[in-house]
Amino acid sequence: MDELRTKLLHEIMGIYGPNQGQSIGAVIIPAFVSDFKSVVEKSDSSDEVTEEYMTEDKRIHLVLCGRKTLGKKGYSTYVTDARFNGKRLFEGTNELHIAI
Repeated sequence: MDELRTKLLHEIMGIYGPNQGQSIGAVIIPAFVSDFKSVVEKSDSSDEVTEEYMTEDKRIHLVLCGRKTLGKKGYSTYVTDARFNGKRLFEGTNELHIAI
């Protein structure tokens, strides 16, 4: 999860600059990730779920894909792909599996 947050913060700071990017990232990253986790948890099956997020100023367009899996301790949720303004955040990674 920290890997996803770090990559998102890096991209946000690239758009808004370090100071404004830090403060914006501190608000929207937890909001987007928390909402996405809720969407994945509410899905009916273990099929991949995709959700899009955009800031009010439309400078950030985030697409998260994920799924839930059933294990010994119940369901776990994972991000399987992340695109930030059309760019894949984890380029070169065939199978992304970040727990949320």
